[in-house]
Amino acid sequence: MPALARFARRLLAIVICLCGLGLGARAGAREVPAPESAPSEVRRFALLVGANDGGRERVKLRYAHSDADAVGDVLRSIGGVQPSDLIELRDPTRVELDAAFIEMTTKLRAAAALGVRTQLLFYYSGHSDEKGLLLGSERLEYAGLRKRVQAVPADVRIAILDSCASGAFTRAKGGKKRPPFLVGSAASVAGHAFLTSSSADEAAQESDRVGGSFFTHFFTTGLRGAADVDGDRYVTLTEAYRFAFEETLARTESTRGGAQHAAYDIQLAGSGDLVMTDLRKPSATLVLGADVVGRISVRRVGGPLAAELYKPAGSLALAIEPGAYQILLDDGKQRRRADVEIARRGRAQVQAADFRVVPLEVAALRGDEEYLEVPFDIGLLPPASINGTAARRQKLKDPRIRNRASLSFGWNRAARVDGVSLGFAASIVDEELHGAQGSLGVAIVRGHVEGWQFGQLFNHAGSLHGAQTGLFNNVGELRRGTQLGLVNVGGEVDGVQVGLVTYAKRAKAAVGLLTITREGSVHPEVWTSDVAAFQLGLRFPAKYTYSMITMGVHPFGDGKSWIFGGGWGGHAPLGKRGAFMDIDIGGAVVLQGMRVNKKPGGLGQLRLLFGWQPFDRLSIFGGPTLSVFAHRTQDDLARPGYPWTVYDSGTDDDVRVRLWPGFAAGLRF
Repeated sequence: MPALARFARRLLAIVICLCGLGLGARAGAREVPAPESAPSEVRRFALLVGANDGGRERVKLRYAHSDADAVGDVLRSIGGVQPSDLIELRDPTRVELDAAFIEMTTKLRAAAALGVRTQLLFYYSGHSDEKGLLLGSERLEYAGLRKRVQAVPADVRIAILDSCASGAFTRAKGGKKRPPFLVGSAASVAGHAFLTSSSADEAAQESDRVGGSFFTHFFTTGLRGAADVDGDRYVTLTEAYRFAFEETLARTESTRGGAQHAAYDIQLAGSGDLVMTDLRKPSATLVLGADVVGRISVRRVGGPLAAELYKPAGSLALAIEPGAYQILLDDGKQRRRADVEIARRGRAQVQAADFRVVPLEVAALRGDEEYLEVPFDIGLLPPASINGTAARRQKLKDPRIRNRASLSFGWNRAARVDGVSLGFAASIVDEELHGAQGSLGVAIVRGHVEGWQFGQLFNHAGSLHGAQTGLFNNVGELRRGTQLGLVNVGGEVDGVQVGLVTYAKRAKAAVGLLTITREGSVHPEVWTSDVAAFQLGLRFPAKYTYSMITMGVHPFGDGKSWIFGGGWGGHAPLGKRGAFMDIDIGGAVVLQGMRVNKKPGGLGQLRLLFGWQPFDRLSIFGGPTLSVFAHRTQDDLARPGYPWTVYDSGTDDDVRVRLWPGFAAGLRF
């Protein structure tokens, strides 16, 4: 009877989806505009939220952040969303979420003023119950969320909720069952589309093997091309939803959480369909040949699962990020694997002949993963080690070995380490590390690290929750923690970078002589102050910190001088209307009398600045300062700028020190 029930549910889903396909084909043939024009008619904005924390009474999720990251990656690469038009929040409070909606409203109004049509995509992955979203100890009622989304001044508002209620084994997620739907074209449609990953009486689920939630995983896989059933190189909202609906249902029927049906609430006026992704110019393309048939898993080497689908006969192209991938094919008889590396803007094609059989009988199973268990490894090189001996004994050419502890006098390597891995020259982990990894040379984990990496020369991790310490540190995603080194490079940094030079796509905080974020870019400043009539600066911001380099000139009076310096500070938003406060400390070299033949003086300055940002690239600021100036008495000249001073040590000593309050006021672009 259970098997019969599962068959009946599957048959019902197929009938429903075929009905949707029929409607879509008729409406699409009549009203969908030419694909070449569809993506250019609108400007799309995105607000993405990943919330692992649902309060003390709920199991903390593992993958809500990576779910939001996956959606963001697709939207930026092939979804038409510019980085400046995307906001991503992690474990936000209600106040922070409200502020993000206000910021997005400002962006949408500015775009509408230019005469373009706008779309907003709001995405949430995290906990919820039958009443609303659970943001830590706070609840945002569904009615309140609807009001927020509907109040946004966009022509089309799409909201996708992949939200969690309770559960420990599969970390069950919570959200009326509905079949796939048809919506309007970007050129004419207006209104909203609300999607949820499960119905009100079901659990939505996330998976360790998938590395995220089932629904989001299949939704993004569809957007990358798996849902492009008509082969026009565009994926519509209808196609993506239908693919996610069917794949999620198929993958959850046998889970402990039970079958999961996606749901929706649509109120759109218009005709045709909404184009979600453009597959014509992806970062990289993986083509699965016509003879490749079966269940396909595409996993980045040392990283997460990039795509998963059942592929029938016929060629299929997936838009993915450049890199090295392992492709697993299960045709129901055996499992085979192919390896491929794709360059940026590259295109790689895989045929059935490229796959080789994966040996299954010698591996120890752990959930959905397969490892050869070697509790302790010691040796000189991977072939000359206990790991190497175990692999040869099992006759494995490419084993996935799991160690609890590993020590090498040269370099060591394992697929996974749950404990400690030490290598004098290098320590390399291909997939995951939970514990500590150290080396006098390099420490590399291509996947995720939970713990501490301390390679003295170089550290690399695909993602990190913990710390990296070394001369040069690199991480794809710092989920929470610290990078401490001479040079730190990161992607998404939810933590602190401390070093001489730091770089990240996005960072909450960075402390260094030169701190650069791609999201923050570089902001020129021009201001006046009591130490120089004209000053210029370049500011390198993270989310809550910044560094700066400055120069100034005071061209008249006794205090005329050139000033060259830099500093570091912290940034704090005030309220919801663009107000902010900055506090920074800086140092500068002062060329008194604007002459280089005098020994320079030294200037230190503390600034407390208040400002307002009315537009994205314009801020007005001003506030009090406290300055201290020191120079050799024998080269005694007036202090830089204007004459007032509250403390003066006089000329009795070799060094003269003066202290005074002042001001600064200017513009930041």
